[in-house]
Amino acid sequence: MDNHTLRKQICQARRKLHPKARSYAGFLTHLHLKKLLPLLPKHAKIGLYLDAFGELPTDVLLEFCRRYGFLPYLPITKKGRALRFSRCQFNMRNTPLKRHAFGMKEPIATHTITANQLDAVFCPLVALDDTGNRLGMGGGFYDRTLARTPNLLKIGYCYDFQRVPKLKTKPWDQSMDLAIGDFGIVRFKH
Repeated sequence: MDNHTLRKQICQARRKLHPKARSYAGFLTHLHLKKLLPLLPKHAKIGLYLDAFGELPTDVLLEFCRRYGFLPYLPITKKGRALRFSRCQFNMRNTPLKRHAFGMKEPIATHTITANQLDAVFCPLVALDDTGNRLGMGGGFYDRTLARTPNLLKIGYCYDFQRVPKLKTKPWDQSMDLAIGDFGIVRFKH
């Protein structure tokens, strides 16, 4: 199946999930997050995002950061550029946000850091294959950003049904180091 068709099918499936199913998948994912602790330094700076289109709930990522003393950062997008990241509060009501042109919420910030300054990043995705290749929404923001971060721990964050055996990749596509979701945790060999 081509990536365009796959993207469309999985995005539709995500949006059709009942809120209780999404919440339960978030709960299951929460149970596996502590397996990441040996991979993260104390007070790690962690990039995450806010779910907006039926993705696996990201509130559990904020709670994970709060519980273990990690510092959460949200991405800021600018067309054609690598993502920058801004520190957010554990209670999102205390983080000024705006809606991005693509419909996601992002912080209104004056102080930002590059992905190279993060210790790990949870990446949104549409599909992920058995070798860690990621299919995003098609804007190239994460591929552009991750291409410049060889030492950053790249974590695919998804539901089990988003995992596929093999994706068609392009030379600029960036792969994940591991994936975590309602299925547990999977490490990829590169």
